[in-house]
Amino acid sequence: MTSTARQLPSAQPGPDALLQALRRLAEPVQALPARTQHAATGGQPLIDALLREISETVLPREITLSIGQTPAAVLTAAHRRLAGLTLGGTAEAGAAPEDPAAAAELFAARLRRLEVEAAGAGFSLGRRPCKAPEGAGSCTPEMLQEALAAPARSPLSSFRAAAADQALAWIHCGPGRQTPVTGGPAPLLDQLQAVRSTFTASATRPGSAKIPARKPDCLLLPVSSEIRILVASHEDELLFLALPPKAVPGLIETWNSLFS
Repeated sequence: MTSTARQLPSAQPGPDALLQALRRLAEPVQALPARTQHAATGGQPLIDALLREISETVLPREITLSIGQTPAAVLTAAHRRLAGLTLGGTAEAGAAPEDPAAAAELFAARLRRLEVEAAGAGFSLGRRPCKAPEGAGSCTPEMLQEALAAPARSPLSSFRAAAADQALAWIHCGPGRQTPVTGGPAPLLDQLQAVRSTFTASATRPGSAKIPARKPDCLLLPVSSEIRILVASHEDELLFLALPPKAVPGLIETWNSLFS
């Protein structure tokens, strides 16, 4: 699924953005319920509303999105940047990648899921102050626009992008017979290749469980006190990651938010 580019005020408050903000502040009180009702009846595009909320948020805020009466996502925004987005009704425990482009790609994948879930239904937004996000990757609304406008990557590719800052090495086997894409030092790649060979062999044995599974699956292998190997599969893709133990909890949160 791809999304067309969307227009919204610049993250850097130029004259046009300031003028639009002043116009909204000057709206009569009677116009505010009408705008809320417009969103609640599905008359306003969901992604456009979220991008506008981010672009207008300076002080740290948690923005809760409800589709109908059901909490669907929580966004953390500050300084006109998105620093967190979790699907469901609670704030996300795992941080986004430090690289802004990777963070934008990860958030865009979740926004696409929200857009499908909403499917033109009514929604509402609630805001409350929160602590300033620390150590979390973030991106501007413009970066989100670019990620949303680009051809959608597979969920497993988005997961790999989210893990890029923390993975010690990785092997990504794409759809079909594509040549695997790898990264990291040779000794770790040899370990990952050995795990990959074991999975491939088990998949070809008669009566064995087929690997990769058609449904999303994630397996953690504690190789040593310093390294964990995470094996993720989705449809006909496989991803093998060598990770430091401290990176595992956050990536499991990311996995759950992308695939649960």
